[in-house]
Amino acid sequence: MNVLLATPDFLTEFERAIAQALDDPRHREQGPEILLRAARYVSLGTSAKRLRPLLVDHFGQAVGLDPQRRLAIAVCAELVHTASLLHDDVVDAGTERRGRPTVNAQWSNSVAVLGGDLVLCLGLQQLEALPPSVTRAAIELVADMTRGAMLEVQARRARSWDLELWARVARAKTGALLAWCGTAPALTLDRSDLAADLAACGMHLGMAFQITDDLLDLTGGDPSKDPLADLRQANPSFPVALARATHPALCEATDGLWRDPSPDPAKVRELAEALRASGVLPATVVRVEDHLDRAMRALGAFRRREGGEHIARWAELLRGAARGALESA
Repeated sequence: MNVLLATPDFLTEFERAIAQALDDPRHREQGPEILLRAARYVSLGTSAKRLRPLLVDHFGQAVGLDPQRRLAIAVCAELVHTASLLHDDVVDAGTERRGRPTVNAQWSNSVAVLGGDLVLCLGLQQLEALPPSVTRAAIELVADMTRGAMLEVQARRARSWDLELWARVARAKTGALLAWCGTAPALTLDRSDLAADLAACGMHLGMAFQITDDLLDLTGGDPSKDPLADLRQANPSFPVALARATHPALCEATDGLWRDPSPDPAKVRELAEALRASGVLPATVVRVEDHLDRAMRALGAFRRREGGEHIARWAELLRGAARGALESA
């Protein structure tokens, strides 16, 4: 679902650049080494798909940004994402990510939290040679992602949320970073006139990506993830939120399920089947396609340029993933 085509040599150069950032002597010589070791453990994992760096590269190509500055923004985007994963795993008490123990499980919560903080600093340092507007936008991004993570925690604890709250969480946790992947190359070129459209493209791609991910959780269409985890753990999910908004009986049923901190797996499966039978899945795919259409309109003429063509192709892959989830449900 999240495969983007790499331009020649980009991923090779990117892996070199991120490894170099994680070996920055300004931090390596000060220690403690455990923080950088934890950062490398997550950032250099072979299963990372590099969606965000590739998106930066494609947006940068489309607007004519040179490769070295594309790399700096791409490394920042990946490190901001990595920091959010380190922090999320502590908040969620996660024990496994990408088929390996999480940092908090491998070492401790302290290493994960403080390692995440250091990774965030390393990410922002990649922007030192770029215009200040790029760093300001990155700081606003981190603030948005932090607020979104807290909203998600509150929603999960309350075990009751609606479409509006789902959208706020999705925009802040997923959409904002993909929006910045479009904004940063434009701001680097001092093309603020392009920034809003490219940000809108990234935001709509992010929303489509998140809705598709939620859909695959409910249909079991992603073999790499534990199916029905969102429903079982009361995580904000678009199709579940839509069902709660349009079917009072399903709203009552989900509230009842979530009152149990460890719901019966059979009840989870039964409710999932009721959700799938409610008609929300086709409506969910419609919402994915609407976001993708909006993303392409925001991308405009850039979709016919090198880089932009890759973004348009990924949008079609997302569209196909959503439709495929519906057909297999």
